[in-house]
Amino acid sequence: MNAIAMVSHFASSEENVRFGQFLDWLTARGRSDATARSYRSDWQDLAAWYRRARGTAFDASMLDAETVSAWRQAGESKGKSPATLTRRLAFVRTYGRWLAEDGVVTSEAAANVREVDTPRNLEERALRVLGDTEVNRLLHQVELRGCRRDQAILYVLLDTGLKVSELVALELGDVDFTTGRLRVSNPWPRQVELPTRAARKVAWSLAERGLLAMPPSGEIELPATGGWPPPTRVPMPDAGRIPTVSTLPVSPMPFGMEGPPASWPLFTGERGRLTPNAVQRILRKHAAFARIDDASPHVLRHTYAFAYWARTRDLVGLAEQLGLESLESAKVYANLPPPVDPTPDHAAVGPALAAMA
Repeated sequence: MNAIAMVSHFASSEENVRFGQFLDWLTARGRSDATARSYRSDWQDLAAWYRRARGTAFDASMLDAETVSAWRQAGESKGKSPATLTRRLAFVRTYGRWLAEDGVVTSEAAANVREVDTPRNLEERALRVLGDTEVNRLLHQVELRGCRRDQAILYVLLDTGLKVSELVALELGDVDFTTGRLRVSNPWPRQVELPTRAARKVAWSLAERGLLAMPPSGEIELPATGGWPPPTRVPMPDAGRIPTVSTLPVSPMPFGMEGPPASWPLFTGERGRLTPNAVQRILRKHAAFARIDDASPHVLRHTYAFAYWARTRDLVGLAEQLGLESLESAKVYANLPPPVDPTPDHAAVGPALAAMA
């Protein structure tokens, strides 16, 4: 059984073994330990609720839409947050699909489970999206106060929609300045567009570490890329002046790292590769200066996703960019209302827009 799995006394012995196999399946598909722990917590809550409500041990062979709906309503009555209820439904849909593939439940039962909706506007309230004014304030503050690494982190989060776990896992070899893309490996390998303004920030952060071959002029020029913002904001440069990652052995090596530079972490601190908590602290610091109370890497991911949908109306492209397993997960962004900006801070907005141009 998967090391993350824990026996639930509210589930049958067969179900405990089955859920361990499900966690092994998640691991094989490249899902993170954090996802597995979250799913385990949701499974244990479902099993405990089922035992109290139905009087028998939980077994996934009994899973159906009525059970899932009742479990969701029980969570609502206990005041569970919209984010928690949305996450629980994401778990049970994934588990139901796996159960159907394994023949534990019928395909019809799994499809009915997927049709159980969160209450209208529940997901919308769970998905916090920054308005234009807040984005401008945040970027203005990181431009004023942040080092080049911090600037690169915030721009990459805002311009790619990466999860924080994906961000900190990036290595130098995952950046392709020629095509304007990042190689991401979670939950499966995919190519993510890296817009020009974010690519510039990444390039300058690498130059600061002595990892880029700088042109004689000192001006790093990158090929204009698609995505958000539009490529017309940056003129097309001379392709012969694209910087490349240095392979010289004298390049500064992050703490605890060995091997070629291409395998070194893209974002580092004093102790080597940054952790998700470190990125959260960096963002929280600059958000505080920007007077944004609830900024997080996931809020920046939602902000990117909403902007992508508003610009392209392409659910398939959005799901691919975010690494989502199904279009159903991307549809929530199509139903979000435009974010309501707080009172504009004109003193901050102007310089921020100038920096983005």
